[in-house]
Amino acid sequence: MLWFPPVPRHTLQAGRHTLTVAPAAGGRMASFTTTRADHSVIDWLAPMPEHAMSEGFPAYAWPKAGSYPLLPFSNRIRDARFHWQGRTIVLPAHPGQPHAMHGFGHVRAWTVAEQGTSSITLTLGHTPAGDDWPWPLTARQVLALTPDGLDATLTIRNDGNSTMPVGGGFHPFFARVPGLRIQFDAAHMWPADAGGVAIGRTEVGGHECFASERQLPDTDLSVYFSGWTRTAIVQRPDGARLTMRADAGLEHFVLHAPGHSDFVCLEPVSHVADAVNLAASGWEGTGLREIGPGESVSFHMRWLIEA
Repeated sequence: MLWFPPVPRHTLQAGRHTLTVAPAAGGRMASFTTTRADHSVIDWLAPMPEHAMSEGFPAYAWPKAGSYPLLPFSNRIRDARFHWQGRTIVLPAHPGQPHAMHGFGHVRAWTVAEQGTSSITLTLGHTPAGDDWPWPLTARQVLALTPDGLDATLTIRNDGNSTMPVGGGFHPFFARVPGLRIQFDAAHMWPADAGGVAIGRTEVGGHECFASERQLPDTDLSVYFSGWTRTAIVQRPDGARLTMRADAGLEHFVLHAPGHSDFVCLEPVSHVADAVNLAASGWEGTGLREIGPGESVSFHMRWLIEA
């Protein structure tokens, strides 16, 4: 079993905001807080448990906390395989299921390339080995605090000699407190099968609609959206608000909210789950992208805080 040992945390600060980052534990944001004028502290992310940071944790059974980068694809690839330009690509399946999930950026150690008081740059190199992503690549993650909140940029470069499919995004576990309200607007949703893999595209139903600010249901709710406005609001009952804004390229959005959990995942991503197979079967709007040798793609999001 792949295990993350205890890893150092790097602390960034700007204005009232503090971000801790654990580069060697999957390039994760371990916590993100805002200190108010009355000295009370808001945990925007469900913080990584102290025992996991000090004792380590299994890379493929990570705590549902913090935030990690998604690359070179988001969510699932059905049966951990797809066909690409005459080749059958077979990937490692996620433990306990038949599908590949979330890529590999969150289960590998990243390297600190630069760090300042309020920003950090992390890098990750990938060289194919065995049944793994068959294209070499370099990833770069820049996390920067500002007095307004957080800026995050993920860049992926194809270091191989052939075109590769590519995707990515961000997977934050926001702290879910009683009375929390969510708002975002999306044009479509992609229903999933029992294995969590998208099977097609439909209009957004009433149960899944968050166009008006509302609380999450007590029951499990996990939905793939596309055509969202690239803005989502997390409204706390104490009046504090986080507004997520994603740049073009992150046209898909994942809401994952297990019933009665202490977190909610609001993930700006570039494509729907299993985009590479859905696109091959004729579905449009999957968000599938490709980059040639030496080409790069970047994904950017911003969190604006009103505390």
